[in-house]
Amino acid sequence: MRSGVQGTFVISWSQTELDGLWAAPLEHLSVGTAWSWTGEAVRVDGPAGVIPLGQATGEADLRKRAARGVRRLLRAVELDTTRLDEVEPDDSLFDMAFTVTDGRDTWTVTLVEGDRPGARLCLFVGDLPPRHVDLWVVNHTVSLGRRDQNADAPGGVICFTPGTVIRTEDGAKPVEAIREGDRIQTKDNGCEPVLWTGRRRMTGARLHAMPHLSPVRLRAGALEAGVPDAGLLVSPDHRILLRGARARALFCTEEVLVAARDLVDDRTITIDRSLREVTYIHLLLPHHQVVFANGVETESYHPASAGLETLRAEDRARLFGELPEIRDDPTLYGSYARRVLSASEATILRAA
Repeated sequence: MRSGVQGTFVISWSQTELDGLWAAPLEHLSVGTAWSWTGEAVRVDGPAGVIPLGQATGEADLRKRAARGVRRLLRAVELDTTRLDEVEPDDSLFDMAFTVTDGRDTWTVTLVEGDRPGARLCLFVGDLPPRHVDLWVVNHTVSLGRRDQNADAPGGVICFTPGTVIRTEDGAKPVEAIREGDRIQTKDNGCEPVLWTGRRRMTGARLHAMPHLSPVRLRAGALEAGVPDAGLLVSPDHRILLRGARARALFCTEEVLVAARDLVDDRTITIDRSLREVTYIHLLLPHHQVVFANGVETESYHPASAGLETLRAEDRARLFGELPEIRDDPTLYGSYARRVLSASEATILRAA
C-alpha cells in the first residue's frame, strides 16, 4: 500500500531486516528474500532543501542524483564540514539497488555506502514502503564484488526446530521452551547449563531461493530401531552421532559426527521442501557436547561451525557478551565433542 507522502527519504541499513537478520550482510540479499524496515525515515529534500536535486530526466536519474547528494552529505559529516559544494563523493558506489514488492506495488531501495563501517543507508525516491511489513525482493543490482567482505564466510546452520524434545535435568522439554540457565543432559558430562540460545527464522521465500538451507527430516527409526523415536527435523548442517565398526575401521574412532545433509538417502532421511517457513533454534553449552533430541544423539551449537554474521544482531551481541573471546576467533570456544566428518568422508562411511 502506498503511503501517499512523496519525497526523498533515507534510513539506516541497521533499521532493516532480511529474513529475520537485522542489518544483514549483503550476501543474504537475493531474489525471494523477505525485507522489512522499522523506525523513522529522514526526509532529505523538501522545503529546507537539504539536498537540492536539480532537474532530473527520469526516475532513474532522480535516484542517481539523490544518492549522490546523500553520499556528499555523508562525506561532509565525515570531514566535519558544512561546505557541501567542496565535497566530492565517489560516484562508483551508486549502482547498488534492489526492488521489493508486497504483491501489488513495488519500491526501489538504493544503497548508499559511507566510508565508515556501518554507514550504509537506504534511499527512497518517491514514497516509502510500509514499515513492519514483509516485502519480497524481486530483483537487485548488487554485484558479488560489491557485497560485504565476509560474503564467503562460513554460513553453516547448526540448530534444532520447534517441537524437538530435548532431554534435560527436569525431563523432556521442547527446545523452544528451553531458556538460558536450564540444564541439559549430555552424553559425556552429565547435565550442563545452557549459556545462550539463539533463533533464526527462514521464510518460505528464502527456503525456495536458497534450497540448501531447507531442513532435513529423519523419519522415526531412520537411524536404528526407535531412533529417532518420533522423527526429527534439523538444520542441514546439524550433526548426528554415528558409531560402529565402519567408523572404527575407517577413522580409528568409535563415534563420529556427520551433518544431516550428508545422511540424506531420499527414503527415511529426506530434505523437507514443503515447509512455508522454519525457525532454527541454537543451544550453546559451556563446551561442545552430544545431547539427546527425540532420542537421537546429536550436537549442541559450536560457534566455529556457523557464520556468526548470520545471527540476529541481538543474539550475536548476547553471545559475545557471554564469550567475548570468540568475536575474533570462534575456534577459541574449544574442541568438538567427536571427530567431525567432511561430506566426502561421510560418503565413504555410508558406502563402506
